This record gives sequence, structure tokens and C-alpha cells, in this order.
Amino acid sequence: MAVCGGFHDGNVHGLLESRCIDARHDANRSLQMHSSLVQRLSREKELEGHQGCVNAIAWNSSGSLLISGSDDTRINIWSYSGQKLLHSIDTGHSANIFCTKFVPETSDELVVSGAGDAEVRLFNLSRSDGRGTEENDILPSALFQCHTRRVKKLAVEVGNPNVVWSASEDGTLRQHDFREGNSCPPAGSPQQECRSVLLDLRAGYKKSLTDPPKGVLALKSCDISSTRPHLILVGGSDAFARLYDRRMLPPLSSCRKRMAPPPCVNYFCPMHLSDRGRSSLHLTHVTFSPNGEEVLLSYSGEHVYLMNVNPVGGTAMKYTAADVSKLTTFTPWPNGVEMQPTFSKNHLHHLAASQLEKCRSIMQVAEAFLREGTDYYHGIEACNEVLDGHGQMIEPALRLECLCTRAALLLKRKWKNDVHMAIRDCQRARMIDTSSARPLYYMSEALSQLGKHKEALDFALSAQTCLHQILS
Repeated sequence: MAVCGGFHDGNVHGLLESRCIDARHDANRSLQMHSSLVQRLSREKELEGHQGCVNAIAWNSSGSLLISGSDDTRINIWSYSGQKLLHSIDTGHSANIFCTKFVPETSDELVVSGAGDAEVRLFNLSRSDGRGTEENDILPSALFQCHTRRVKKLAVEVGNPNVVWSASEDGTLRQHDFREGNSCPPAGSPQQECRSVLLDLRAGYKKSLTDPPKGVLALKSCDISSTRPHLILVGGSDAFARLYDRRMLPPLSSCRKRMAPPPCVNYFCPMHLSDRGRSSLHLTHVTFSPNGEEVLLSYSGEHVYLMNVNPVGGTAMKYTAADVSKLTTFTPWPNGVEMQPTFSKNHLHHLAASQLEKCRSIMQVAEAFLREGTDYYHGIEACNEVLDGHGQMIEPALRLECLCTRAALLLKRKWKNDVHMAIRDCQRARMIDTSSARPLYYMSEALSQLGKHKEALDFALSAQTCLHQILS
């Protein structure tokens, strides 16, 4: 943005310098996502080779090869350095391919695919006939037909060349071990006794956190943590991503025996979506961050959310249905006490006077946008620059002002879920100064937009009380 006179996340030279000066400061993440680099992203090459919609892509472990799966039922292997098609495999699937992966530790020779025909197929590229992109006769090295509905996602474990996991809309997550066999009979056949079900969620669908699970949870996505491979994340046809510890799950079972949903380690869902019970709301993708500390949730017709696996101040996430009402119900807090965690001055580098003045000037721009009602988007972006760039290092009064201004701008802009993000900012502002009337006022307005008029009145009366105390 032009208002900051540079990049809100600092300059690359400064980040590199800080890494040398302070060994405790991890600059790698900041460097990877630095705004100066993001703004330079552009299309490098358009790869042509499929005859249908491309539904899945994945890199190999070194980033030298890209695999893609398509509605044309073919798997293509591309060279990144050569930017060309190396192999094109006619998989034999009878429906769209939705997922495909390189199997780790196989010298990129084994690839696996899952499709709308409910099958998982394994291919060995070393068995190709050498005709390059015209290969059509690679037979699958393994064929698993135990799912009854579409296979939407595959997962592999770093360092494990023997096992692949498949998530299907039949409500099961299955574990396929190549050492135990290279095929299984079709689902429903008399001879089928395939004991590959790791998670049985055929009675796992939930409308809300308080709702007992019932009905098929059609799985859309799964992922395994690269740093803690015993953790597995799944998402499907409801709003809740589920985290499981494979060490705590029962032994693999047969699909013939329907199991009760096993307890999960944790649920992940934005709080404002947890009690809606919308039948159309569902997850389309879930994944761990590379360091395993965060999970990314993508919803159909909704936003993408990034959530911490282990929030600051605890070893596990605490999340219950009561949290929703707590967030929107007025509760008096001790006056004038900053309740959010504080950070050591020795650990954090305080802003230089010039940077602090720049933050204040950015906030003046944001407040001007709010007063004039002309450009709420860039007003919000201005607040983001201050909070994202200097969040916990700016003085509490300026942080409170920034949170309240952003909440007001969000309430004026009224994009989808802006009101819920405004509530979040109001709660954070209240933690800084419980005697301030401004976050209470905007909280009241947000609740009014949600139709929670009784709760809105409670916050409005509290804001009025705070104003009287200030003026008296």
C-alpha cells in the first residue's frame, strides 16, 4: 500500500540481519511470505497435456516433478526444470481422477491415484514402455476396490514407501499397505473381507458441536502431519475438521462391521460456523502446515481459515459449544487491566520512534477512510499493516485504537463474515482496556447485525456506563 512508504513486514535486508544478530529470531517464515516476493509472483508457464478438467496436482519431495490428475482419467508427470510433459499414463479409471500423489522414498517411480469410480490405483513408472508421453499400457501394480463411493483425497507419510491412505465419500478412511497385498475385491462382493478401515465415520456427521453424530460424514480431504506422522486430519460434509492420533485408534476393521465414530483429539472450526447447521456448508480441503503447528481449512462457498494446532498458553485446544455464547454475551471484566498475554521487553524489540510514527500515520489514513465512508477495503488494509507488521510490539493504546477502527470498518463494509471478524477485534480490544467504551459500542452494533438484539442492548448499556464514568 502506498500509505506505508514500503512493506509492512519490513525489508528483506533487515530480516536477514536480524537472523544473524539474534539466533532466537526465526526469520525463515517471514522471508518465505514476504510481501515484496508475493507481489512479484506471476504465471511462469502454462502446461498443456490434459483433455479435461485438472482436479489434482502434487509435487515430489524435491520439487523437481509435478504430477497431475484429470477428468480425462490420465495421470501426467511434468518436469519443472524442463517445463515439459515426461509421462502420460492411461490409468484405466472409469471416472474422473480427484487425487494423485508420488509415493515417498521410491525414487519417484511409484505414483497413486484415486477417482470417482471408488478405486485406488498404484503405478510403477519404471515399467513404462519408454514411449514418453504416449504411454498407454502401464498396468496398475496394485488395485484397491474396497470403497463404495468416490475417493476424494489421498495421503502419504514422509519416509514411508509402503502405505497410502484414502478418504472417500462413503464415510471411511482406509489404510492400504502394499506389503500385505496388491488388490482387494470390489465392495459388496461375497468374498470381500478387506480389513483396511482406519476411520469409520459412516455415522459421524454433526450439525453442531452439541449435536450427536449421526449420518454419513462424506470425507472430502485428509492429511498426515509431516512432523508428527501419528496425527491425521480429516474433513468432510460438515463444518468440523477432526484431528486423530493413529496410536489411539482401534485396529483396522472390515467395512462389513459398522463402527461407532472413534473419539478425536480435537475439532477445528471457526466459531461462528460451528452452530449454524447449514446443510450446504462443508469442507473441501484440510491440510497441515509444513511445521505441523497449523491447519488450513477450506470451505465450499466460504472462506479459507488458518488455525493453530496448539494455541499459545496451552498444550491442547479447548473448544466447546459454550464458547459461542461466551463470545456474544456481555460479562463484566476488571477495570483497566490488560488481560491478554504480555511479552518480555528483553524478547521483543520495541519499535523505533520513526516506525511508531509511521504506524500512527497509517492509522490516521484508516480513520479518514472510516469518517468519509469512501474506501473501507483500504482502511482495513491499513489496519492490517499495523497489526500484522507490529501487532504485539506497539503500545496498548495504539493497538486498541487499531482493533476498534478495523472493527468499525468491517461493520461498514459488510462482506461475508465481516461481522464475525469485527466481534473478534472487539474482544481483543476489550482485553487491552476493559474501561474503554469503543469496543463495547462496536460489539453492540455487530450483534445487532446478527439479530442478537438482547445481547446487543447489554453491550450498548455497558458502553454508555463507561462513557458516563469517563465524563464524570
